[in-house]
Amino acid sequence: MNRVLFQSNFYVKFKAPNSQELIDYIESIDDSLINNQIFNWGKMCSSDKIALKSQELMKFISPNINELYERLKSKFFYNLYDPWLNLYKRKDFQEIHAHHPCHLSSVFFANDGEGFSKFYFSDRHSNDIHPKLGKLIGYKPINVVEYNRGDILFFPSYLLHGITPHNSDTIRKTLSFNFDILD
Repeated sequence: MNRVLFQSNFYVKFKAPNSQELIDYIESIDDSLINNQIFNWGKMCSSDKIALKSQELMKFISPNINELYERLKSKFFYNLYDPWLNLYKRKDFQEIHAHHPCHLSSVFFANDGEGFSKFYFSDRHSNDIHPKLGKLIGYKPINVVEYNRGDILFFPSYLLHGITPHNSDTIRKTLSFNFDILD
């Protein structure tokens, strides 16, 4: 009998029910709003960021949270923190990081294409497993999440994740946000 002991490392990915509406909104945001200095994180990465207001995005985010309820088979109240837009030019990347102490994080992929950065999760316990055991069980310390334009991804905020260097002249755009589950 094979068993998974813990189910705490997971993600949920689906095509956003309002993907075109979200893409249109993202495309309408003026690049002159880039202000990387207001973010107190991301000093080890190379990307541009635009701060957004959660009140303005609730109408776009709510349908996706509703779909998440369905997928998790559970409804919950939440506190949404201000979202941001990530813009990746050629060679831009995001170092491995987590969004602790938030509970859940999300990324909406506004576009895709050849040479686009890859989104990946990294196992924070990768040094715990002996290489021989890892080989025996087919262990992978890095898991790349395949995505398409319009997909949205939800995952626990403590999961380490990053973005590989962007190898396209088309700017990669993602919308990210964090939220906490309320009692």
